[in-house]
Amino acid sequence: VEVVSGYIWRFAMKEKASILYRGIRSWGKDGAEERLLYILNSYGPILLGPLRWPIPTCYLEGKPEYLYISSTLVRGLCQKAKEEGKEPELSSIVPESVHVDISKVYSKDK
Repeated sequence: VEVVSGYIWRFAMKEKASILYRGIRSWGKDGAEERLLYILNSYGPILLGPLRWPIPTCYLEGKPEYLYISSTLVRGLCQKAKEEGKEPELSSIVPESVHVDISKVYSKDK
């Protein structure tokens, strides 16, 4: 799990990624923002450099029953648990394989 500030395409190029995968709730919920990010990720490398061909993006759309889950929800649960001195309870909304990493990343001080 990586939390990146700045342009994701710069991070991806530094890591030598050949494709970006982005998880979205649905095109109806996240579509407008994702289209804007797609434009930024496509034209950023060309306009802002280093001059390289953009990295393609593949979108993974979530199941309809999980539409209520967002990074804002997960961050909020982690921050609340931290304030209460507890471990965040994320097992019902985050896969077990990344539960610990997500908790660490989103429980950090801002």
